[in-house]
Amino acid sequence: MKIAIFGAGVAGLAAAIELVDRGHTVELYEKRKVLGGKVSVWKDSDGDSIESGLHIVFGGYRQLQEYLKRVGAEKNYLWKEHSLIYAESDGKQSYFKKANLPSPWAEVVGGMQTDFLTLWDKISLIKELFPALAGNEEYFRSQDHMTYSEWHHLRGASEHSLQKLWRAIALAMNFIEPNVISARPMITIFKYFGTDYAATKFAFFRKNPGESMIEPMRQYIQSHGGRIFVDARLSRFELNSDETIKHAVLHDGHTVEADAYISALPVHNLTKVIPNEWLQHKYFRNLHEFTGSPVVNCQLWLDRKITDTDNLMFSQGTIFATFADVSLTCPDDFQKGTGTADGGSVMSLVLAPAHQLMGLPNDVITELVMKDIHDRFPKSRDAKLLKSTVVKIPQSVYKAVPDVDKFRPNQISPIRNLFLAGDYTDQHYLASMEGAALSGKQAAEKLLKTMDR
Repeated sequence: MKIAIFGAGVAGLAAAIELVDRGHTVELYEKRKVLGGKVSVWKDSDGDSIESGLHIVFGGYRQLQEYLKRVGAEKNYLWKEHSLIYAESDGKQSYFKKANLPSPWAEVVGGMQTDFLTLWDKISLIKELFPALAGNEEYFRSQDHMTYSEWHHLRGASEHSLQKLWRAIALAMNFIEPNVISARPMITIFKYFGTDYAATKFAFFRKNPGESMIEPMRQYIQSHGGRIFVDARLSRFELNSDETIKHAVLHDGHTVEADAYISALPVHNLTKVIPNEWLQHKYFRNLHEFTGSPVVNCQLWLDRKITDTDNLMFSQGTIFATFADVSLTCPDDFQKGTGTADGGSVMSLVLAPAHQLMGLPNDVITELVMKDIHDRFPKSRDAKLLKSTVVKIPQSVYKAVPDVDKFRPNQISPIRNLFLAGDYTDQHYLASMEGAALSGKQAAEKLLKTMDR
């Protein structure tokens, strides 16, 4: 069977891996010059790796890790210390470390030992987290009608713990505030991460996700007979009389014929190419319910080390929500002699919420970031900024706001030879690399089951 896949992010690559492994003919089309979608990385004229975001592998990303092992990239990432690190003013750090006990006692005891929460915060959190830790998928979905802030306060948890602990988590996960994000994804993560000791471990790629993950996936697909085309933007679908796809048309006029088609495009791009005939189906109209979260990634090259923390860090009250010194976390990249790096820190920072930043000039954004860097890292006050980059993504992962979860589509569409992949589709891990990998696997499996009938 010949399958055409549009979109070479993690979801499209995962689907392609599944299909070539089963001996099918796969053609993968990507509109950009680089693969990876939301996880893409490219080299600039200085030879520096420019990342579209700060991407890490969680211990709970089981499917993604299975793909990395399958393509021979299981040694391309490194596990870090098992703790949440919060950067405070004047170089201070606060920690949430799991105790060396089985979950959920590891989280309960670790939380009780956390120094940045009051005793009341800790007691209220134990009371709050119980329904999440004991809940199931049905319960999580039933809470989608309210924001996480509402859910948090309904269970008597403190405002201080919301702002000090969970706000950074919400911004890191979906780039939106606790009073905007739905309760559903937050408590789902509490369940998965609070009942599995290893799930919250962080791993960073040795180089960057482009070279450590996306490139091995590309090589694997091509070595198994798959074909990958870049600069190949999908323009439209031409239909048969029964609304199935006759062929796809690329932006340059080239036609693509296949037995089945997978859209692994971001949902906001997919809605632009849906034929009017398909809009009679509620399935396709529902796709217009999704809006992407804006996010900005800023990278700073400094002439000296400003931190020795080799891990992911969170921050409250700053323009950046999560960040890392990738000169420490990624030992095969961002090192002295690589592009602009001269042995100093290379900070990769996720700026969220970012809606108010999208229209600002990049130099203004950099100034705001540096102001907060100086506050959090005293050594930076004497450092020279060698280079900065700002990457703006107007629509990244879909906004997991209340009452949107019910619109997430099954990978099987009403059109017999069209299937959807993407972290917005219906799979339990929500918007993440793991969600994208799961969706690609499910799309490929459902395609084969449906088309073989």
